[in-house]
This record gives sequence, structure tokens and C-alpha cells, in this order.
Amino acid sequence: MWFLTRLSLKNRAVTIFLAALLAGASIWATFQLKLELIPNIELPFRIIITVYPDASPDEVVSEVTTPIEDVIWERWEGKGLKHLFSTSADEVSVVFAEFEYGTSMAKVTRTMEEGIRGLDLPPAVLDVPEMIPQIEENPRIVEVDFSMMPLVGLSLSGDLPPDQLKDIALTEIAPAMQDVDGVFEVELQGGEKEQVLISLDPVTMNALRVSMSQIKEVLGNATRIEEVVGNATTIEEVVGNATAPGLLQKLPIDGVALGELARVTLGPAPRTSITRSAGVPSVLIVVTKEAEANTVEVANAVVARAEEIEGELQRSLGDEVELELTPVFDQSEFIEESIGQLTQMALIGAGLAIIVVFLFLVAFRASLVTAMSIPFSIVIGFLAMYFSGITINLLTLSAMAIAVGRLIDNSIVVTEVIYRRLQRGEGFREAAINGSKEVAGPITSSTLATVAIFIPLIFVGGLVGEFFIPFALTITFALIASLLVALIVVPAFSGWFGGRKEKDKEAGGEISRQTWYQKLYIPSLRWALGHRAVTLVVTAALLGGSFALVPMIGTSLLPSMTEKELHVEIELPPGTDVGTTSQVAAGVEALLIGNDEIERYFTIAGTSTSSMHGVMHAAFGGGDNTAEIVILLDSGANLKKEHADLEQAAEGLPAGEFITVLTGEEAMQTQMGFAGLEVSIQGETFEDVAIASTLLYERLEEIEGLSNLGSQITRVVPKLDIELDDDKIEAQGLTEEQMQQLEQELLLLRMGSNVPDVVANIDGESYELFIKGVARGLYGAEDPEALTKALKVGWPQSVALGDIADVALVEAMTHISHTDQKLSATIEGTITEKDVGAVNRDVEHEIDAVLDEVDALGVEGIEIKMGGVAEEMKEYTNRMIIAILAAIVIAYLILVVSMRSILNPLIIMVSLPLASIGALLGLLISGYTLGMSGAMGVLLLGGIVLTNAIVLIALVEQLRKQGMNTYDALVEGGRTRLRPILMTALTTMIAMVPLALGAGGGGIIAAELAVVVIGGLFS
Repeated sequence: MWFLTRLSLKNRAVTIFLAALLAGASIWATFQLKLELIPNIELPFRIIITVYPDASPDEVVSEVTTPIEDVIWERWEGKGLKHLFSTSADEVSVVFAEFEYGTSMAKVTRTMEEGIRGLDLPPAVLDVPEMIPQIEENPRIVEVDFSMMPLVGLSLSGDLPPDQLKDIALTEIAPAMQDVDGVFEVELQGGEKEQVLISLDPVTMNALRVSMSQIKEVLGNATRIEEVVGNATTIEEVVGNATAPGLLQKLPIDGVALGELARVTLGPAPRTSITRSAGVPSVLIVVTKEAEANTVEVANAVVARAEEIEGELQRSLGDEVELELTPVFDQSEFIEESIGQLTQMALIGAGLAIIVVFLFLVAFRASLVTAMSIPFSIVIGFLAMYFSGITINLLTLSAMAIAVGRLIDNSIVVTEVIYRRLQRGEGFREAAINGSKEVAGPITSSTLATVAIFIPLIFVGGLVGEFFIPFALTITFALIASLLVALIVVPAFSGWFGGRKEKDKEAGGEISRQTWYQKLYIPSLRWALGHRAVTLVVTAALLGGSFALVPMIGTSLLPSMTEKELHVEIELPPGTDVGTTSQVAAGVEALLIGNDEIERYFTIAGTSTSSMHGVMHAAFGGGDNTAEIVILLDSGANLKKEHADLEQAAEGLPAGEFITVLTGEEAMQTQMGFAGLEVSIQGETFEDVAIASTLLYERLEEIEGLSNLGSQITRVVPKLDIELDDDKIEAQGLTEEQMQQLEQELLLLRMGSNVPDVVANIDGESYELFIKGVARGLYGAEDPEALTKALKVGWPQSVALGDIADVALVEAMTHISHTDQKLSATIEGTITEKDVGAVNRDVEHEIDAVLDEVDALGVEGIEIKMGGVAEEMKEYTNRMIIAILAAIVIAYLILVVSMRSILNPLIIMVSLPLASIGALLGLLISGYTLGMSGAMGVLLLGGIVLTNAIVLIALVEQLRKQGMNTYDALVEGGRTRLRPILMTALTTMIAMVPLALGAGGGGIIAAELAVVVIGGLFS
């Protein structure tokens, strides 16, 4: 490769001009790159979301979920399908298909669309797009990628009722946001208007022999609710005094008053959501971006447009009404902050590296030329990223920040040898060409070996490969650029090095004066060469001791990539109405008032199925009984303290046992499954699954390092289990038309229903009417089974429910889950220990014990599988071990070819495992675990370590060929190469110190990796 130096020196002016031109183009390309949170990778997942109005989980399973599962299973089993998960809840079906990486997802989508179009789905499913305009397709196939994450959340609040705010958001704000370039979807949450809720008393209904359909018919015939509630003119009269004598007019049901049959309240209807921003009622507007759009640009455009819209709305409404449209979360803020931190750390590291070069060379101009390689290599790397379609994100920028110290290595070696030759009296051109010729082979070999180490990542696949291939490519581009800069640009500028010529020389041609570090090193080297056995035994002991540290260090998958957030999750007993849930959330909000460490917070109580995000939330456990409060802390806040304080305060609330406080990291882990617990229990019947789940849940509660355990099997509600009996129906002489009416009433009993075209005009406001289902009222009765059988159904002809059906009141799961088409339940939790691997091993031990227990109980067909982080860690560990071994083999082959030797490359490769001594010790001292970032650090470290060994052994071999014996060649080679080796190692280490010490936010990815490299280079 030294011919490149000779070429560049033929016309230095042209070389410098072309270099400047390339630098300009690279800087332009850098500013064109998209800014993202993480690499834009294609995930092999597809989600099929279906809304089935007024359907129970059982109906959703049989009529929607199972047919969709069958379509996917039949077409893809054994052809790339890895797992098939589904969750069926009230009105919602979500089927999650996970494929092997490398599967053609475009083909998967086409096949799914064809299969689903051929299904005979219920008419209510097909009519959803007409009923709910926000849902354009039903079922809907969703392509899963990280662009699905909400980009910006805007809160609309002001001096208007929530329903009017929602109308403004729907008609004015959402269309305007949809027109912003790069915006994919705009969804609304909250703003649902309260309704007059009627909770019927089944005991009184039976006593008066009236049916739900009869009551609904009577209420439906009223044009206004005032016809039923008499002279009520205020909310208090309707809600607070609904049973007061004389207030309610008699219904045409044997002269019965409504207040005698029901409890009348005012509140949100079931399956709606309530949103607040800083405790103030609001409408939440959630914006997502298109997959290919620039996250930061789109987010900034959305926020800027929001400011314009706020002004336009305020002008149109006048001074009497005040509105606020403010961001409550903005993904770009965290990205810009993290990228700013990483950039700052990289600049500090580069500055420190330049200082190290100057201290060794004590030559300002030579140091300046050497330092030039850092920015030059980085911008050329960005140019290559631009043409490769790679974005700037936390991983790729971490790669650049990590590479800063390594980028100067090649230039250091070239500069040092040219500078040394100039001091010996050689002319500029002679020193540049001969110096490059001396080291071009070693630095080319070491660079290619470093690059080649990343090649196996392409074949690793899985999440590891997808995540870190852009990382590896970024480093590769920068390293190749640094090699070209060292061989072409540095020699062209080396005429400016200057420096005095030394006249006092040894026979070997080197200056006689030794530096202080040479005086320390040479005696140590001579002692080691004279005591090889002791040296090797000590080295082996240190190596073995370092591997013994692994259990103490622990293992994990991904470090945190979240900002300072707290998430308060509220899950009240199933069946709790959304109004009660909202009140509990308000109690938590009261704890946040006056806390200066809190920047902003917003609340979502309940779950609405009128948006896709709401549907997803409902499918995975959300409902009227759940709420979430997201709290964004000030950048200087103490996250650990705020978390502990809020957790303690929440425990003191009346509903404290139902409140969980998580950090943003824990919440993300739970949502993404990257560091949370996820265990799937599969079986043939609900009872079998419940037995195994209960046994395992009790055992997992005893494991240290697990918290926030939750099980779907514990989410049960009272349910009317009604099976129509054909013989009983025939005995009653019911017609087909009457039976159709009865089936509608059975749905009414379970789910409740709006009363169409009836409003309550109270206090100048209009309120719709909703009759709630009677299952919870039945469950609390003295003899629920007898009461249920006696319920009257039908109108105008009524029969007892027990006379036409087999009836039971049971506890049923709110969510029915399948894994690979088998009935399943899931136990989830948060892993609080850093050593995620150790916790997973404890969980596996308890799983084995539970399987033995269920076998002893005679329960057959139970399977328990760990998913989420455990499955990913097992796959990634095996693949990374293979990748590291393959990388070593590839690097060795490159060295064999370049050095034309088998033994010398083998000696060089010995340095690789010895780097683990410092790497593992560094992780232990810093408190980091060995995860994906650490594994990447091991790969990168291998390449850097090779550089030092190669430049040393290459010179030793040259000296031996000149006739010097091995001992003298080792001493002379060590003395000569000490300065460049120390310079390259120290610049790399010191450049990474800011990353290792000061990484915040997403920079922790770089921090873990930097610790591995610093420790490994030190040893």
C-alpha cells in the first residue's frame, strides 16, 4: 500500500486540493444524514389488529382470532414462522406473528392480506371503518418497526369541556398535523363526553319481573331523559338524588320508578379514556412518523406547526376562551440531547488524544498533521454512511465516538516513523516514502484485520446482527478512511514537520538518548525475556482469574436508552369503572404538585378502542381499570431518589397496592421485552394453565431481583356463562325472530349498551344514556346462580333465562392468550438486578420445579417457556460466541496472507485473549454487565490489540532478516516501537475516557463498550 504515498507525493498540491474537495463533500453529506434514535432496521414481525364491537373475549377468540391464526399457521409453519402469539379481549383481537430474520416480510404481508380477505368474518367487524372513522382498515396488518413509537404527543387543554376540545382536535388540529411532511398518523386519546350511566339492580328486576330489553325499550321511547327523571334540572338531582321519593316519574312498567330499579350516575362510558396534562383535563394528540422520515426534522416540524395552530385557534376563538396546545413528550429532545452528549464526548476525547500525541512527539506541526486524521476520517466515514443509507443514531454515533481514538492510530504510526527518519537526517521525500514503506504493511494488515473482525456479524442475524451491523459498518468506513488518510494525506503534509536533526547516533542508527519510558520499559522487557516461564505462568493465572470474574460481572442484553422518566402504572381489580380509575390516578397526580424536579406529566385513564394505540393497549391488559401517568423529570433530577420518594408516597394512598412506579428504563424493558421477565405457560384447558401459573407465580415471588410481577391468569371478572339449550327453546315455543332478539339481549346482559337517540339536557348540557351490563351486580348477590337463572329476557314476551339456557356465573379471564395456537397465560415482571442472566437462571430453576409439581398432580400437557430477554440472550450469546471465534479465524488468515508466515500471526493472536484481563476487570470496577455493547467492544478490542502486536512483530522480523538474533531483535524492536505503541494505545484509551465516565442517556451504549476497550488495551 506504500505506493499510495509515492503517488500522493508526485504532486502534493493536487493531493491537498483533492483532499480538501473530498472533505467539503463529506461535510455536506454529514448534514444530509437523518437523525434517529436507533438504526432503522426491518423487524420480522407482523401484527394483525381487529376490532369486534360489543364482543366478549370468547366471541373474539372463536370468530376472529382463531381463523386469523389458522391462516398464518397453515401458510407459514416451518417456512420462517418462529412464534405466533395472540391476545383476545373485549372487542379486540391482536395476533402477533414473529418470523425468522431474513424472511421476506413483503411476501408475508401479501400472503396475510390474501388469506384474511378470504375469511368469513362477522359483519360487525367489516362495518367498523364506517362506524369508527379513525380505523380505516379492519382487520389491519401492521408492519412493526421503531417508527411506530409515538414521535410527539401534544396536549390540548383550555376553557372548554373535554368533548369540545376533542371536536377541535379532530376537525382542526389532526388534519393540519397530517399535512406535515413525514407524518404517518395522528391519533386522539381522551375527550370522551360523560354519559348518564344506569346500573340496573338484578334483584329488583327479578322481583318486578322486568327484563333489560324492556327497560331499554321504555327508555328508548323517551325523546329526553327528563321524561323519565321528572323535573330534574341539575346533575346533582339526577346523580345524587335519583332514588329520592317523588323525583322520578313512573315508568310504564307496573308504575315503577327508574330509581327503584337502578343506580343513576354521571361518568365516562365503558371502554373510553380520560386524559389529563398536569392534572388538567385535556385531549392527547399522538403523532407518528413515516418509516423513512427524519425523526428530528419531523418532530421539530410538528412542534413548530403546533405553535402556529395554537395561535390560529386563539385568534378564531377570541379572548373569552383560552386554549393551550403544548408538547407533553417529544422523541427528538432525547435524541438531540444524547447526540449532543456523544458529540461533546467525542470532541473531548479527540482533544485529549491530540495532547497525547504532542507530549510524545514534542512537535506542534507534526502533532497537528496527525490530529487532522481524526476529523478527516470521521467526515469521510459519514460520506460513506450517506451513500449506504445509514442514519446518525445512538449506535452509529457511539461507533464514531468509540472510533475517535482508533482513527489516529494509523496516522500516529506513519507520522512517528517519518518524524524519526527526519530527525536521523533523511530528506522529506525520502523519509516519507521509506517511512511509509516500512509501516504500510503492518498498518494495512491491522486495519484489514480490524475490519474483518466485524464480517461475522453479517451472518449472526437476529436482533444482535440487525442492531450492530450499522455500528460495525460505521467503524469500518471510518477505519478505512483513516488508513487512506495516513498513507496519502499525512505524507503530503509531512514536509511541514520540521524538527532538528540529531548528530549523536548509535551504530544502529537511532539516537543514543533514551526517553524516560524507554528507561522503564527496556529493563522490564529484558527481565521478562530472561524469566519467560514466570512471565507466562503469571499471565496465565491473570487470564484464568479474569474469566472467574464473569459471574460477578453478570450478563445482560441491552443497556438503557431512555431519558429521565417515571411511569406510574395503575391496575385496579378487573371490572372497575374508568371513573373510579381516574379518581385513583388523580390521587397520584396530587403527589406531584409542587415538585420542582418534575418538568411535565400527563395521565391516561382507561382504554379507548377508537384508536389503534388504544386497541393495542386493550389487547395487552389495558381497560377501564388501568391508568398510566408518564412523568418527565428535569435533566438535573436524581432519578433514583425521585423514584423511591414517589414509590413510598404512592404506597400510602388508599389504592396503593394497585399502584406501581417504574423508571422509564423499566417501563421500556417491560414494553419491548428486552430486560423484563416473560414466561409463557401453555396447556389444554384454562384450569390446567391456571394451576401451573399459580404455582409458578408463587415461586417467582420469592426470587430476588424480580419485581412488579403480574399474571394474566389473575385478571378475571364475573362473567355470565350462557349456553342456549335447543330442547328448552323448543319447549318454550319461541320463534326464530324471538330467538334473534334474545341473542341480542344476551349481549346486552354481558356488555351493556347505549340507548340510541336519547339525551339528557341538564345544566344546559346534553348527555347520552348508557345501560351497564348486570354481571357485576349478579356476582355480589346472595345466591348468584339462582338469581341469574331467574333473570327475565325478551320483550314483549319474557321468559326466565334458566328456562332456555344452561347458566352459570363464573370468573373468566379478561384476556385470552394463545401461544403457537395453544391456550396460554403469561407472567411478566421487571428484572431489577444488573445481572439479568443470573435472574433468568433462577427462573429456569423454578420452572423445572413447577413442571415436576404439575406432573405429580396429574396435570398433563403443560409447557412453560421463557420468552423476551431470556430467549434473546440465549440466541445472542450463542451467535456472538460463534461470531467472535469466526472473527479470530478471519483475522488470523489475513495476517498469514499479509505476513507470509504461519508462526508470527499465531504469536500475534496470543495477545487477543490476554486483552480480556483488563476488559473484564474494567466491567467489574465500573459496575457494567457484559451485554451486547460489551460483546461489540470485545470484537473492536480484538482489532485494536492486533495493531500493536503487528507493528512490533513486523519490525522484529525485519531485524531478524537483517541478521540480528531473536533476543536482540525483540529488545531493539520493543525499544523502537515503544513510542508508536504507547501513542496508539494511550490515544485510544484516553479518547474513550469521557465516554466511559460521562455517558448519559443513550450514551451508555458507548460507555459499556468504552470500558471494555480501555481495560483491554491497558492489559
